[in-house]
Amino acid sequence: MPPPDSGFVEPCVLIVDDDDIMRTSLEDRFRLEGIALRVAEDISGALNEMRRGDVDLVITDIRLPDGSGADLFHDIALNYPGTPVILMTAFGTVSDAVASVKAGAVDYLTKPFEMHIFIEKVRRKLRQIQDARLSAAPLGIPDETFRPGAGLLGKSKAMRQIERLLARLHQIDSSVLITGESGVGKEVVAGMIHHNGRRAGQPLVTVNCAALPLNLVESELFGHEKGAFTGAGRRHVGRFEQANHGTIFLDEIAEVPPEIQVKLLRVLQEQKVDRVGGETPIPLDVRVIAATQVDLHEAIKNGRFRSDLFWRLNVIHVEIPPLRARREDILYLAARFVAQNAKEMDKPVSGLSRSAENYLLEYSFPGNIRELRNMLERAVALCDGTRIEKRDLVSVDQGDNDTFNPPHTLKRAVEDAERETILAALDRHDWAISRTAKELGISRKNLWEKMRRRGIEQ
Repeated sequence: MPPPDSGFVEPCVLIVDDDDIMRTSLEDRFRLEGIALRVAEDISGALNEMRRGDVDLVITDIRLPDGSGADLFHDIALNYPGTPVILMTAFGTVSDAVASVKAGAVDYLTKPFEMHIFIEKVRRKLRQIQDARLSAAPLGIPDETFRPGAGLLGKSKAMRQIERLLARLHQIDSSVLITGESGVGKEVVAGMIHHNGRRAGQPLVTVNCAALPLNLVESELFGHEKGAFTGAGRRHVGRFEQANHGTIFLDEIAEVPPEIQVKLLRVLQEQKVDRVGGETPIPLDVRVIAATQVDLHEAIKNGRFRSDLFWRLNVIHVEIPPLRARREDILYLAARFVAQNAKEMDKPVSGLSRSAENYLLEYSFPGNIRELRNMLERAVALCDGTRIEKRDLVSVDQGDNDTFNPPHTLKRAVEDAERETILAALDRHDWAISRTAKELGISRKNLWEKMRRRGIEQ
């Protein structure tokens, strides 16, 4: 288990048993062992506890006053996928427990059992849960250890609810619209949806719509035939065809020009694509996930986004709150970033000092999780001890460091001025690339390149 101040939330166990003696005995032993615990006497109470969130492992008796532990297992499997369940059973109900294990329950124990064996079984499962959190790439594409609802996005109630929503999408192909500020992890959520769905073995094609050259958007999305236009020397397979049988993630969907939105709507409705210059529609089997930081309702009012395309995309809506609105996630995620970077850099950094933790908790994080991740990566690189101190973070957050003196060169001054000009223009246009580029008098592609060089991330 990670140290208490590492920022990782300890897995929590829910015990469901109507036997007062057994429940009290388990409760006392779990507290003695330092295992986070909740208790319930029946299915109704157990489901109330599940709705509160943060339950990582359920241990339930097979016989309960208002039903069967097997029924509770099936309810949890349906509504809280990925939450492991261990059944406690008397000899006469072993067959029910075995059937539940075959259906996906983790294990069962026959009463009476040796307490030390029971505790070891529970600890083994809790270690697996914690290992999954530690081994999963922080806010990266989830690996085979990912289980929706396990807290990989954060320990806050809002992010646990999002994970459980994602878990319920694993057998459906409905379009998903992900909204939220820059840096909150929209692409990560899109990856989770794909990698934990039935299309997981198929392609996931990511398209940054803001970075597509305006005159080539249609060709990039839908492809073109040889000779379709000047310069089309060979056939080009578009992103939708590349994603066939898999998922296409349309990031910054609000940046798609209106004339292309019409064609995109037709592709979504008919599941067919027409290459530029082609004569025969090509059948598609593609799941569509879109994301934006723009208020699409406002964009629809202003005529910049089609309402019919919005409703086609917005079948399932996932709104990701900014990091400042869920501050309980800051240290939780920071500990994960520190652990990952320390391992990758082979540095003996084990965590954050109290002053560093306080600094992070007081910081506003306008760049959200992307900023936190970058901040911790650089802090680990700069740290010369075993724990990150406030000075390691302040040296990264140069705006708050009074001792930071940038070199006063003309080149640096020009670069800084250009960066500030771009940021101000982006803010005025709600980070809409097309309108920002138009104000600045440059192309979308040129703006995108300048943003990349100046470290401005969407």
